[in-house]
Amino acid sequence: MATNDKLELRFDPHTIEHLGIKMYSQLPYALAELVANSYDAGAENVEINLYDKDDQNKRIVVSDDGEGMSFDEVNENFLVIGRRRREDDLSRNNKKGRKITGKKGIGKLALFGIGKTINITTSREGATKATCFSLNWDDILNETSGRYNPSYSEIVKSDSSKKGTLIELTNLTRISGFDINSIAVSLSKLFNCFDNSFRVIIRKNNLEKVELTRDLKYESIDKEFEWDIKQLCEIVEKDTKYKSLLNGKIISSKKPMKPDLRGITTYVNGRLANIPSFFGVSEAGHTFSYLTGWIDADYLDEYDKDLISTDRQSLSWDMPEAQELQCFLQKIIKYLVKDWSVKRKDAKEKLNSEKTGINISNWYATVPDEVRPKLTNIINKISEKPEIDDEDFSSVVHQVYDLIPPYTYYHYRLLHTQVKDASRVNYQNKNYYSAFQEALKRYKNAVKDKSGVNAFEELDIMNKSFGKGKPLQTTAKFKLRPNGQSFSEQTLNNIEEGQLSLSRGIVQGGRNIVSHEEHDDLRKTGLFTEKDCLDLLSLLSHLYKRLDDSVKKED
Repeated sequence: MATNDKLELRFDPHTIEHLGIKMYSQLPYALAELVANSYDAGAENVEINLYDKDDQNKRIVVSDDGEGMSFDEVNENFLVIGRRRREDDLSRNNKKGRKITGKKGIGKLALFGIGKTINITTSREGATKATCFSLNWDDILNETSGRYNPSYSEIVKSDSSKKGTLIELTNLTRISGFDINSIAVSLSKLFNCFDNSFRVIIRKNNLEKVELTRDLKYESIDKEFEWDIKQLCEIVEKDTKYKSLLNGKIISSKKPMKPDLRGITTYVNGRLANIPSFFGVSEAGHTFSYLTGWIDADYLDEYDKDLISTDRQSLSWDMPEAQELQCFLQKIIKYLVKDWSVKRKDAKEKLNSEKTGINISNWYATVPDEVRPKLTNIINKISEKPEIDDEDFSSVVHQVYDLIPPYTYYHYRLLHTQVKDASRVNYQNKNYYSAFQEALKRYKNAVKDKSGVNAFEELDIMNKSFGKGKPLQTTAKFKLRPNGQSFSEQTLNNIEEGQLSLSRGIVQGGRNIVSHEEHDDLRKTGLFTEKDCLDLLSLLSHLYKRLDDSVKKED
């Protein structure tokens, strides 16, 4: 039996009120203290049961299979406010080898932030009895002596091998029902120690069930890129000591995240030490809307100084040890901003290529030299804007592509399909002289086939096919005006003779030149340039259009 047969809580009422009600009024933060106690007690399984079916009987029950407490341990440890646990346990490891996260012995007061009555049942393995006691908020505040004796009893255990602690919170201060998923996500953000050796399950009214995991807080994120902290450490500062001190992962999303998901969370020994932040780096456009993740910095708990605030919301960045870390983390964030921008741009372009078939790099290579820098600048400006999503980016690229297509000058001439087909390969290889020659051959053969003339030389074919009274009449379909009156005979004859003259001219002034002179001489002297070849491709398109419209004269 215990040396003292009374349980006693010693306190300053004002301290209880400040640290209990005011500091832990939000449910997840209060529940986090119970989860942390279970973790420190070596529990492998924790169950949080939420009951809100009956407004008169709302309650929260948290149970674990940790080491539990004897009567004396409840009296000498649990009921002591502000106990310096680190001084009592120099090893700071529990039987599971976990680093103990509790420090000041005030976490238990968090429960009064959500409920006025706390019922606790706890026992150690091998004990035949369990200690049961209750703490009442109103009674504690009304106790002016600074000493409070909770009611307790001992019950005989049916199985002495069982151990652990059960805590029931009643007389809850909250009015609304429990949103189990919201609570689970909020609670998951406060820890980074969930695995097969430490499982936490939340149930609601014995029906709904959610298991907390390390990644639960990120499940709603449409992930795009990931970075490993150790790799980032080495990238930003080769041979840095932080490579062996930090672990973690940074994640980027495809679309902007909700504000409560943004930022990098710092954990120490599995518990929140600094809420999501970017460690003092100024806002980098919209980039921070896409970045989240976590960093484990367990080494911060090894200092004699306490670098973590009491409410576990922030590190004491003004202390030298924390300042040094902050400077290093700022380097990582600045690197991430640049690397993410590059990756994001490449991903947009890759997705665009898959969706539209437009390969941007290949596109750049096929536009005129004087156009390429401007086009590149336009596309880069668009792709580097994170607020422009993949769909909008592809849409804009497609529209610009239509305005500045590959082989821009070639397409701008609106060439006849047969001219394009005959000249395309040579044009794309920048062999413009041959492009013109092949297109002219295609035109010559088409004229010969449609007219049926018996000739071999290009000039003979043109002379025998076009002109007044010749086999191919290019104006036959267009003799009448919209009002039904005929065009003048002179106009019609001009077009017929013009088709002949232009066809002869393109042979004499183009084909005969590029066929009999060295192209290099023509290019260097400017006598017949590559631009002349492009101009004649346009003329060929006009002649081809007339050829298509022509009607063969009946014999």
